Formats: sequence, C-alpha cells, structure tokens
Amino acid sequence: MDITIQKPVQRTGQTLQAEAYGMHPGQDCNGAALQQAIEACKQLGADALYISPGVYRFGAGHHPVLEGLKDFTLEGGGAEFVYRTPEAFIAIRHCERIEVRGLTVDWDWTHRPLASIGVVAQVDPAGAWFEMRFPEHNTLPEGLELRGFNPMNARTMTPGCPLGHEFGGKGLGQPTILADQTVRIPLPDEGGFGFLAPGQVYIVRHYVYDAPAFELHANAHLTLEDVTVYSAPGHAFVSTGAQHHWQLQRCRLLKRPGTTRCISATADGCHISNSLGSFRMEHCQFGGNGDDGLNVHDNSVQGFRRLGASELRLATVFSWRNPFDAGDPIEFRYPDLSPTGCTATVAQAVWDESGCTLRFDRELPEELPADAILFNRRYDSGRYIVRHNLFHDNRARGVLLHASHGLVEHNRFHRTQGPAIQIECGAESRWAEGYGVEGLTIRYNRIESCDVNHWYMAVIYMGVYLPQGRTAYPIFRDIAIEDNTIVDCPQQAIFLSSCERVRISGNVFLNPNAGPPKRDEEGDENSVKHRELYKGTLMASHCRDVDIADNTALSLLPPSDEGIWLDADTVSNVRIYGNHGLQERGGRDASQHG
Repeated sequence: MDITIQKPVQRTGQTLQAEAYGMHPGQDCNGAALQQAIEACKQLGADALYISPGVYRFGAGHHPVLEGLKDFTLEGGGAEFVYRTPEAFIAIRHCERIEVRGLTVDWDWTHRPLASIGVVAQVDPAGAWFEMRFPEHNTLPEGLELRGFNPMNARTMTPGCPLGHEFGGKGLGQPTILADQTVRIPLPDEGGFGFLAPGQVYIVRHYVYDAPAFELHANAHLTLEDVTVYSAPGHAFVSTGAQHHWQLQRCRLLKRPGTTRCISATADGCHISNSLGSFRMEHCQFGGNGDDGLNVHDNSVQGFRRLGASELRLATVFSWRNPFDAGDPIEFRYPDLSPTGCTATVAQAVWDESGCTLRFDRELPEELPADAILFNRRYDSGRYIVRHNLFHDNRARGVLLHASHGLVEHNRFHRTQGPAIQIECGAESRWAEGYGVEGLTIRYNRIESCDVNHWYMAVIYMGVYLPQGRTAYPIFRDIAIEDNTIVDCPQQAIFLSSCERVRISGNVFLNPNAGPPKRDEEGDENSVKHRELYKGTLMASHCRDVDIADNTALSLLPPSDEGIWLDADTVSNVRIYGNHGLQERGGRDASQHG
C-alpha cells in the first residue's frame, strides 16, 4: 500500500517575507499583517512566504486563513504563533499542493488556562457537594467553566488511572469559591457520585471542542511538516470535506516543556471526518491531549420519519456532523448494519434549526425500517498509512479507526487511557460513526501499559455500539493483526467481534490481564458494559473465518485471567494453532468450530 502526496511545483520563483507586511514579534496582534502577506502571495503567485524566527502573538484574533492557494509553501522558519481567541489558529481551505512547515503554535495560558489539575479535598457525606482544590492557581481565574473531569494518575500526572471514573460538568451546580485554591461544587439531587473520594486527582477541562489549531477543509495534496502544537482549545488537526491526499510528517503534539500544564490539545490529536481519504501520518509524536490521538471516520445517522414516498425527515443530525447535500448517494442499512439493498441519491437537502429534510431522486421502498442507518457514500475517509509514530499519555484511544484500507505499523503506544487501537462502527444517541472497516493491517507495533482506565476490555478492541448490542453481521472484514508486542495490559490483549476473514498471528503478550477486572458499577459512560461476558487474554465473539495462530503469552505476574476464549454460540470456523502460553477455552474444542 502506498499513498503519494504531490509537493508544490515552483512556478514563478518569487518569494515574500512576512515582516515586509508588518509582522513583528513585539506587537500584540499579527493577524492582519500575516493575512495581508498571504493575500499578496495569492495575487502575485508567489511560491513561498517566509517568516523570521520569533514569537508572534494574535491577541485580537484575525487568525490566518489560507484559501484557494496552489503550489505554495508557508515556511515558518522556527517561528511560534500564540493565540488567545477560541477560533481556528490556522485555517487551510480549498488549496492544492501546498506545504506548511517549521512552525509552532500555542494557546496563551496566562490569559486563560485550557485545563487545570483538580484534587478532591472533601465530599459531603450526604452527597450534596464536593470540594476541589486547584494547586496550580494562587487565585482561581474568574469565569472558568468546569466542563469535564478526567481521572489523573497522581504519580505520573498523566490521564487515566486504575479504576478511574470520568464525569462531565453538565448537571453540576454553580461552583462557589471558598478560598484562593478551593471551590465547592454542588452535586445533582439524583446522586450517582458515590465514587468521589478525597485525594482523587482530575484533569479539569475548561475547553473541549471550542477550536482546533489547524482547520483543514477540502484541500488536495497538503503537507504539514515539522509542525508543533503545544496546546489548543479543541483538536490539534481537524480535516473535513473534499480533503484528500494529505500528510503529517514529523509533527508533534505535546505539553509545553517547562510548564505544569496537564493537557495539550483539549480534544483529538488528529480528527478526520467526512473526507475523501488518502492520508499519511509518519514520524509524529502525539501526547497529552484530551481525546483520541487519531480518529478516522465518516458520520452516519440512525432513524427517520417519512414525509412522503421519496422524502424523509431527520431529527438527530447537525449540518457540521452530517453534511447532506444534493447529489449525495445514500445507502440504507438495517439497524444491525446489514445492507438493505437500497441506495438513493439526494435531490434536495433542506436544513432548519431542528434537523434536515431529504428529498430523493426516486421513491423509497416502503419496507425500509424507521430505525434504518444512513451511510452517506459521498464520503470515504479510508486509505491511510500510520507508521513510525508515538501515541502516549492521552485520554481515550491511541488510534480510533472507523474507515477502510489502512496500514498501521511500527508505532509505539504508551499509557493511553483507553485502548491503544480501537476498530469500531455504530450508532447511538451520542455518536453515529463509521461505515465499517475492510482491508486493515496492524503490524509491528509496540503497545505498553495502555487502557490504564479499564475503559474497554482490550488494548486492541474491535466492536460495534448499537442500541440492541452486538451484531452478527461482519461489518469488519479482511483484517490482519500480526507481529505486535503488547506489554502490561490490565485486562484482555485483543477482543474481536462482528467480523470475518481476520488473522491474528505472531503477536506476543507480556503480562496480559495484569490488573483486576473493572466491575460494571465501577465504570463510567465510556466503559464497556456486561464485563462478566469478557474472558481470557484474547476473545472472539460474533465472527467467522478467523485464524489465531503462532501467538505467545508470557506472564511474570499472576494474571487475573488467561487463554483464548471463544463465545461458542456466536462464532464459526475459527482455527487455532501454534500458540504458546494460551490455553484454548470457551466450551467446545475451539479448533472444531465451524
């Protein structure tokens, strides 16, 4: 598998210097000057814009937008841009063959912190309130929103901790400042916060999805190279629309050295949604962020109301998440993700404040169920290469894969709060992401001490989320998980389900199942349910045509569970051979299934 990204073609030989248009490290806002320089490059057809080293502030907003540029390079020269307005730091839209390189961006934490370390100081025995101390602040900044409480390991000061419980700020009462470092936070009357205890440490996010560092939309052949993001009030990189053939090379997302910051970007490191695919990510380091390291997906939607033979009303949609438009081919799936055989083209999409009305080019079959799942086949974020990267110390997953035709190799995953690699598809009230995953290879990766929060049952997790639970329909196909090393996972090493033609071979599991299983009552909204159903070091459920071969497990600590476990009632044609240290379990002789 290979993906070729075209580099800019020199056309005029002309280059411009940003300081000639008024950019200067000593001024409070360089936004207007930088935009003027960008527009001059566009008008003159310049090949490149050079920025001199220095720290440039964007205090009044006016963040740079690169739009409609072709064969162009923005050469950062080691410059640093510092922002304090929650809007995209740099927007790149509708460009072709451009590069941005040698640049660092950051948020001004002296103006307002993105997140703070919070320590539970006291909990009301009656459950009416709890008190939290913020040791970083001599005096708490006014107006800070407490939008998310993510458990933090007090020793390593990284996201997640064994049996940690995450909760959001929604539903909490208005905090009252008791002292310079301490606030009292009222709890909801309905309870549910019995897990709180003095001494617990949390990363308290004040921003979540407010603005990305880089907003990338509908570009072709885009390269970001040697770019560092120290922090952002949202995703570090977000890609949408007709974006295709683009790459991150030697980019970094990390907490700024020399600070007590508990977070880098407050959301995903790289978030790819509703795009056209062909993406490379190589030799990058992503860590300290408030959500997944890499999330690749396209958005579906479940449920509709019929208005006519060719007209449907969708209520659980947003234009930014489900960008339906005329000409989009829509595939209808049954609630278990299996095909209905029906595809129709949108003739008109009418948006209003409460949802969207879709009019199609033909009548829709009467038998389509009202809870069908709609895939917008205009988008396909598949075809991606992710290799030689480090994903570490972040909330949620290392990589979350909902798209097809991927290669994930030679990466290192260290101390991610949830699974290192999660392969997923589903629809529910909060999320509806992914059209299935086919043609994925995961190999030569090293996964160390991941799933620290016991979110899911495995550090490589393959599964669906649907209101009715797992599906027997193989939404994941032709997947190889080979020659990886998994060290110190608290529960399972690999869980796979809803799949066919999968090969798991040559993997090494060192000290798997090294922690106590998390009980359902200890979980939060991100935890998998019915944990008693998950057994062994490697488990297969709702699948067929699977090879589990030549894997090795070695434990120097007493494991809480072990072996290869098959859900005998939901699997068929599973071949198990050549494994070491992995007892076959799960009812009948596993090798005889089928």
